Amino acid sequence: MMIASGRNKRRITTRANIVSNPRTQQLNLALGYRTVVKLFMHPLADDYDEGKDRALVSEACAGSTQAMEALARAHQRFIYNIALRMVRDAHDAADLTQEIPLKMLTNLSKFENKSSFRTWLYRIAVNHFISATRRKPETEVYSFGELGEFIDKVHAEEEMSPEEQLARRAEIRAIRDLCMTGTLLCLDRQQRIIFILGSIFNVSSTIAADILEISPANFRKQLSRAKADLFQFMEDKCGLMNPNNSCRCYKKTKGFIREGKVDALTRQFIPEVTETIDSVAGRKNEELDVLMEGKYLSLFRSQPYHEEDIAENLVKKLLVDEDVRKLFQLS
Repeated sequence: MMIASGRNKRRITTRANIVSNPRTQQLNLALGYRTVVKLFMHPLADDYDEGKDRALVSEACAGSTQAMEALARAHQRFIYNIALRMVRDAHDAADLTQEIPLKMLTNLSKFENKSSFRTWLYRIAVNHFISATRRKPETEVYSFGELGEFIDKVHAEEEMSPEEQLARRAEIRAIRDLCMTGTLLCLDRQQRIIFILGSIFNVSSTIAADILEISPANFRKQLSRAKADLFQFMEDKCGLMNPNNSCRCYKKTKGFIREGKVDALTRQFIPEVTETIDSVAGRKNEELDVLMEGKYLSLFRSQPYHEEDIAENLVKKLLVDEDVRKLFQLS
């Protein structure tokens, strides 16, 4: 594959090669990663069964508060994980996610069971994420150029012994994930959501294009551009991608520890769950078998698939909303 500028022709590498690569295994082991067996699929997977959603929609439209809460709970975790990669900050992601059930409930009467509920719901979510007010992290990173300057200058001279790296592996892993999510902020929102859906969560171009109301060909074209820009930046700056690059996760971590920023920066990224994105990514993207993408995507897909129980009591709070009560004729 030719990466962005096309200057360096690289060996074709499959996902299987990446997983079995000793250097990658050593890196993941050193940072505390482990392989997780896939436990469930996300709602945009090819083989997701929408039958339960359709039944819950019918019950919710009939006024069932239990069905409303079940619908919100079925999708809130996946929506939250998309939002977290859109804005990087856990609190902002939670705020964005909490607005989706309200939009879902107030528009549920407009949904027709003839179409796909998940397409309808995630179109609402994606449109909201794209049009929402810019969050603070989005105002801190404007371009790959600015981020590159930050990486080159900040904490570039710090050092950490192998023993300290082992002791601090959770923090180093969290800083790595934070940095990877920061790179996404260099993409515009349209590119960002396309990359999150198509590359990180492996949503098919047919499903993702339907959500974004563009053609599958257009989706693939925009995804290709986003990947080219992002992967070229990683190749030019990330020490994990190219050992000749000066940036090292442990150097940044050491500097942030010295400044007393590590707890605030990493708290949201040190997971309390065992699932990774890769464990719920759904279908295997056959295109990855002929593209040199595995080593880049592994840094995104090995991140935690976060648990955030936003749905708990949320529907109960929504049900005191006068417009919602009138809409569902709740007494």
